[in-house]
Parts: sequence; C-alpha cells; structure tokens
Amino acid sequence: MKESCINCLGVLVVIILTISFIVFLVFTIGSWMNPNSPPRQAAERMEEYFQRDKESFAIVRDYLIDMRHEYSVGSISMRRGVGERSFDGTVFLGLEHGHIPIKNEVVLNAIHQLFAYGYSSITMRYNYVTFQRWSTLDNGWGALYLLEGDELVSTPHGAIILAGLSVDGWYFYRTG
Repeated sequence: MKESCINCLGVLVVIILTISFIVFLVFTIGSWMNPNSPPRQAAERMEEYFQRDKESFAIVRDYLIDMRHEYSVGSISMRRGVGERSFDGTVFLGLEHGHIPIKNEVVLNAIHQLFAYGYSSITMRYNYVTFQRWSTLDNGWGALYLLEGDELVSTPHGAIILAGLSVDGWYFYRTG
C-alpha cells in the first residue's frame, strides 16, 4: 500500500513538472509569435505604422498641447485598458484635475483608432508626446514627438531615441 502511494506521488510530480514545462513553452513561443512584439526591424515597422497613423497622431498631439496650456499641467496620459476597463473617453491630468472627459469627437475618434491599432498608451510629459506601440514591464517602443527644440528634457523611462521618422520632430524610441 505504501509503495503504491509513493508511486502515485512520483507520477503526480512528473505530471506537474510536465504541465509546467508545457506552459513555459507555450508562453515562450507565444511571445516570439506576438505580432505586436518588437521585431528585429522595429524602426522600419514603426515607420510603416507612422505613415498609417500620422493624421491621428497630429490630432491627438495638438489636443494634448491645448490641454496642457488650458490646465497648466506637466503630465497628461491616456491608457487603452482591457475589457470593461477599456478607454473611457477621458484624459488624465494628474491628481489635481483627475480624469477630464474628451468632448471633441474628432479627437475621440483618433484616440479610439490608435488604441484599436494596438497602441497601449499616449502620454505627454516635459517636451515630448509618446505613442507607445508595444510594451512589457521593462521594455517598450513607439513613436515620440519632440515639442520644442531638438533635445529631450527627459526621456520616457530611460528611452533611447533610435531613429528619426519621415516627418521632422517625430522619432522612433525604445525603452529598456
């Protein structure tokens, strides 16, 4: 009886290890095949996205510039969210102002379109606006618009500007 329990326990351990290994493989292979993950030619891919989305970028950028002046804030952000917590039609202007509803339909449509195309967040800080296309906890990449001058005051989470995009003031950036 004891021997059969020990054998059952051994089989159970083997099953758990096998399932753990399969789950690990699925997540590893899945991350390689994720179409939003940064490809080796991420800058070229971002240029393709930029060409498709530049009108929406400009609409949202101009709106954020106006919001920053109207509310005198240094940081503005919007996140796509997931499921029921998807984009709620507001822009976050920090703790002082909180979430402000976006009333301009053209701006709302541009933001919804960008989020539908896979952008995860839109942020304005210091003298730049970022449109983050892909991210993990430690890494990310997307398009960055430099508002004034030709040097960043600060960069988003240690971002490195890797390449200019086809329109002056726009850049491909990568974090991590």
